[in-house]
Amino acid sequence: MVTTRLPVLRDPPVDHDDVGTWVASLGGPTWIVLSGDDARRCRVVTTLLHGNEPSGVMALHRWLATQPRPRTRLAVLVANVGAALTPPHFTHRSVPGERDLNRCFRPPHAGVSGVLAAAIAEDIQAWAPECVIDMHNTSGNGPSFAVATVRDPFLERLAGQFCDRLIVTDFRLGSLMELPLVVPALAPCPMLTLECGGALQPAAREVAGTVFRRLAEWSDLTALEPHPDLDVLVHPLRVELRPGASIAYAREPQPGVDVTLWARIDEHNRGLTLPDTFLGWLGEEGLACLQACDARGQDHLHELLCERQGRLYPRCPMRLFMATTNVEIARSDCLFYSVPL
Repeated sequence: MVTTRLPVLRDPPVDHDDVGTWVASLGGPTWIVLSGDDARRCRVVTTLLHGNEPSGVMALHRWLATQPRPRTRLAVLVANVGAALTPPHFTHRSVPGERDLNRCFRPPHAGVSGVLAAAIAEDIQAWAPECVIDMHNTSGNGPSFAVATVRDPFLERLAGQFCDRLIVTDFRLGSLMELPLVVPALAPCPMLTLECGGALQPAAREVAGTVFRRLAEWSDLTALEPHPDLDVLVHPLRVELRPGASIAYAREPQPGVDVTLWARIDEHNRGLTLPDTFLGWLGEEGLACLQACDARGQDHLHELLCERQGRLYPRCPMRLFMATTNVEIARSDCLFYSVPL
């Protein structure tokens, strides 16, 4: 019997038709564990690290109603229940006033979110999983993609089962997928973040459902076939506001605002973004209110973006992803990531 710090429900029935009511019935962060034909092996999925990214837990709720029987034990974490249930439900990334849970997986594990992150890390060690997939929604609309901290053939094959793009990032932000770099016991465990698409996109729920079904059906993960056209992008740049800069999203420039991004900038999360693509308007400070740093903290803004007559454009062809239209996320996290081509 695996001993965990967080509560465990084993092979639970689905007693509530409404996913919000079901999440509330858990009472807090909970492992949902399905017995497998081979109880010696385990696979782990984490969901709802951000309370406003519910596609994973919605797909889980729907899938559990089918009473699945996986090939191996499957442990699924429903993590940030408090944030998810803060009214209005499924709209808060974190509990107001608390740290972002997915920035707390490196010590020191301060505050409520840090304590929870430490418990999750210990529990994942206890499960000794064959793999971990951490499911999220993108902060803007867009296609699904995966993120890994290392370029690895197995992670490429695993990512290719669910999406067409893998980002290999060297940013270290304290996310769950960084645990193998932090916890020596987890170093052999493949961990992948899967961004399923926008929280309101039905397709995102379908992607999440595919994760549960396939992890339950696969007998041998080492036998996965590679995705022949997987797009692998490495070393993204993180485009952020400089301290004190202001931002808005609109269809026209907003007076007194340093950066007004185009209201539907998240449309550029798909495909190639070319130098003639209009991204938004700049205020009196121009580009000085932005930075585009790599993982070492070096700013590549002027290699990536340029100003033309007060408007913001790419300087070169690029792949743009995680572009948000949420002002709070833009202020507290970043505007978007980009890989110049």
